[in-house]
Amino acid sequence: MPTLDLYERCPEGGAVICFDECGPLELRPLAGRGWAPVGHPQRFRATYRRLHGTEQLLAFYDVHADCLVGEVRKRKTVDDLLAVFARLRACYPLVVRLYVVMDNLNTHKNVRLKAFMAGHNIEPVYTPTYASWLNAIESHFAPLKKFAIGGTDDPSHEYRRWRIARYLTWRNRDKGTSRAALAKFSRVKLYQH
Repeated sequence: MPTLDLYERCPEGGAVICFDECGPLELRPLAGRGWAPVGHPQRFRATYRRLHGTEQLLAFYDVHADCLVGEVRKRKTVDDLLAVFARLRACYPLVVRLYVVMDNLNTHKNVRLKAFMAGHNIEPVYTPTYASWLNAIESHFAPLKKFAIGGTDDPSHEYRRWRIARYLTWRNRDKGTSRAALAKFSRVKLYQH
């Protein structure tokens, strides 16, 4: 089924979920807007060292319930994808067919991930090459970066995860999606992987 048709009309007995990775998320000063008294702009440190590596936000967006959730992981390997897809599948009854819109990243077409999806009533819907902008979740990453990450200089990845979790909680509460099936995915996991 074409991607735009899935966005327009949810198939009976199914749910349309968009999936993508947001990252790399690294610990460094990030430009953005912030509150400061007139004449006293917020200052960022000029030097920093990347001692803690990067992380990836693996996120899901339920198109028709307007619910955005995610999990922060150190990488985006097939094992990481299998873990988050298992969490996604647990949010919906097995009889509900999940149509997952995603781009053509090589890990998305891995044999193990395809086997998992086939065995758990999940149908992958790949966006055309060079058209990942068709994935509806892409438009939700800009506000996430602007409101949760922009203008920050987080001391640790735990604090960055807390910041993202707080934004997602606010965003979903604001949209009235607390009863959406995907809301069972819960908050961003705040522990190390």
